[in-house]
Amino acid sequence: MNVVIIGNGKVGGNLASTLAEEGHSITVVDIKGDNLKRIQNTQDVMTIEGNGATIDIQREAGVAKAGLLVAATPYDELNMLCCLLAKRLGCKKTISRVRNPAYYSQIDVVKDELGLSMVINPELTTAEEFARVLIFPTAAKVEVFEKGRIELVEHKLAENSTLDGLSLAEIYKRTNIRFLICAVQRDSKIFIPTGDFILRSGDRINIAASHKDLERFFRMCGALKDKIKTVMIVGGGKICYYLSRQLLSIGMRVKIIEQNYERCTELAELLPKATVIHGDGTDQELLQEEGIDDADSFVAITGIDEENIIMSLYAKMNTNAKVVTKVNRDSYVDLASQIGLDTVISPKYITTSNILSYVRSQSAALDSNIESLYHLVSNKVEAIEFKVRENIQGVVGIKLASMNLKKNILLCAIVRKRDIIIPSGMDTIEIGDSVVVVCKEHRISELKDILE
Repeated sequence: MNVVIIGNGKVGGNLASTLAEEGHSITVVDIKGDNLKRIQNTQDVMTIEGNGATIDIQREAGVAKAGLLVAATPYDELNMLCCLLAKRLGCKKTISRVRNPAYYSQIDVVKDELGLSMVINPELTTAEEFARVLIFPTAAKVEVFEKGRIELVEHKLAENSTLDGLSLAEIYKRTNIRFLICAVQRDSKIFIPTGDFILRSGDRINIAASHKDLERFFRMCGALKDKIKTVMIVGGGKICYYLSRQLLSIGMRVKIIEQNYERCTELAELLPKATVIHGDGTDQELLQEEGIDDADSFVAITGIDEENIIMSLYAKMNTNAKVVTKVNRDSYVDLASQIGLDTVISPKYITTSNILSYVRSQSAALDSNIESLYHLVSNKVEAIEFKVRENIQGVVGIKLASMNLKKNILLCAIVRKRDIIIPSGMDTIEIGDSVVVVCKEHRISELKDILE
């Protein structure tokens, strides 16, 4: 697919690199030439320096013949104008980044009027990811499929875990719980495990099940944590606003620490039920005075990765709080996990996954569209949800044990009407099912791609 990306910032640059690696023809437009040099040196993409909200630049970028235009500049109004011009020039699909809560509250009207195919709000989707791990504190990461009926959670096995030394087959046999361990990270190695795989303390496991069965599983192995009631957030940006609104709506108590006095005033007006403190969250004395020891969770979401990591390390070493950290820089994401920060969330990875899901579904056959796509295990494993709309030869009606699956692919859940099926070799996929596939080292755009 020919894709034009306007704006080569964190989101645009990461998206361009990912789509280029998948074989799409990418043109990146940015008003600053320095922003384009970075991607020119590392990726096989075409770049154009100029204002993407002008017809001349869009024509030069080939927008009229493009299958997709993504407007990912820092400015909502500019993004929407880019998409409007692109549609007039004949671009098939357009995606706009819209971050302002005032615009996003009326996004359905804006989307219809501008003919947008998709609207992305990185701050809102990031806040939703933060909220999921705070609602389910046992998990380091939570992804949802089939409108929340299936959850895929990441959990690090503690030292002396009751699962240490057990094979997956033994674990499944001992329990009467419907779940599947579908990916394991041990040190720097990643496994899509079979039944004879033996778990070890310190492993990061990804488990698929319903929320109820996940709670039963964690209770069984003694890892279920108490629900979070109080949250301390450092950093009062848009993510903080969206996250606080969600947490307050379900009854959590929220305390926000923000350096900018004017922003504190805004947050106090927008979130009257929250406690807003004007101060420096990197000041350990301030954190102590504001009750970090009594908080059930500590969330670091300032705009500076280094500050977030340092504050999170302090909270982890000095409190029992659930610590959640926002990190954008690629090298820091892995570093934060290596130094013991269990829940690290990257807005640009979340946004890229959402757009990648859409791009793949547009590239694939219409009878087996991708419903959602998530990156797991340091973004080295994908979990993809497909809706089966018609017969797929070699897949539909075939027992899983008889399927000729590619290596490092696992079917981890099937949703059929009201039933959630954690599949065994005797189960089949039928028309109308939703199917969750976990894969490593494969690019899956259609369900039939799971076959050799």
